[in-house]
Amino acid sequence: MTPRQRIQAALSHEIPDRTPTDGWFHPEVREKLKAYFNLTEWDDVLLELGVEGWKVVDIPLADKKFDAAATPRPGGKPGPVAIWYDEFTYEDRWGVIQQKDADNRYEKRISGPLDDMDELEQLLQFPWPVLTEQVAPETLTNLSRQIDQLKTEQKFVVGGFANPFRTGWHLRGMDGFLGDYAAEPEMIDVIYDNLFAFYGDMARELAKAGVDMINVIGDLGMQTGMMINPDTWRNQDKPRWQKLLDGCRAINPALHFFFHSDGNIMAIVDDLIDVGFDVINPIQPECMDPRLVKQRWGNRITIHGGISMQQTLPFGSVEDVRREVTELIDHCGLDGGLVMFPSNVLQPDIPVENIVACFHAARDKKLLA
Repeated sequence: MTPRQRIQAALSHEIPDRTPTDGWFHPEVREKLKAYFNLTEWDDVLLELGVEGWKVVDIPLADKKFDAAATPRPGGKPGPVAIWYDEFTYEDRWGVIQQKDADNRYEKRISGPLDDMDELEQLLQFPWPVLTEQVAPETLTNLSRQIDQLKTEQKFVVGGFANPFRTGWHLRGMDGFLGDYAAEPEMIDVIYDNLFAFYGDMARELAKAGVDMINVIGDLGMQTGMMINPDTWRNQDKPRWQKLLDGCRAINPALHFFFHSDGNIMAIVDDLIDVGFDVINPIQPECMDPRLVKQRWGNRITIHGGISMQQTLPFGSVEDVRREVTELIDHCGLDGGLVMFPSNVLQPDIPVENIVACFHAARDKKLLA
């Protein structure tokens, strides 16, 4: 099978020649893997690991005010093009201020433009972005051509955006946003109406351009359960997701939808399936048992994840890692419906030998005779 065919088979619940793999890698981990394999190009490292076929594309946005002030990170360390206040602190295109730590490993939210807006009228007057004002028509034409070319190269093409829940609390602050959920639903309505309009336009343009899958990234879960009451999510978020996904599938009925949330979101998996999500990530084994997920929903979703980032990868032996990967495939992937994926971004504290063992164990386990 080609890499594209392998991914398509797994997501269609057909048996691939081997379980496809995917991964997210911290920049330090990328450099360690390049050194381990004595390679300079990241794509060559992915081939050595057996991570094949995935290609992420995006819709380039243009905001004159932001773009005029945005620069690369001072000092030359990795970082986004943004409005930098110093080497560690920056403002993104939403007006959210973030700060990186001294080791350049993590960052935290400092403030957002909606933090002090306690009146509905203030939210109504906020300059919410509109996608059509930030994307030129030729940009979308070029994106469509790019995707067509990638498919001829046997790539499985993915586009995506942040969960409006995530963008909402970044703009408003977690305390303020969760407080709105509990006591000020009209505030949530204004925030969500604008965010779902923006991301809905983006999703439909990605569907028109021809992506194979749309990824939605943003956590709803904690280690033991949801950040918000599941019934509140069903009332506020679920109808909006239904409308967004229906609009995309009207353009391309074969489109796959990927939902990422750390933590335990068992309470809403049925709801995610109801609205049309068919790939769930990352299924942290400390929070959601991949075997149970497979038993309950395995014929309706693809598990994209399942390998422990809290225990096995950082603290286990190479043999422990290979065993966990093999058992995951045996219990969740022999009939398709599985992409082997460490359950978050691979961090610098994980031994590089364990990372290699994780991907090679999946690469080497054949499913078709």
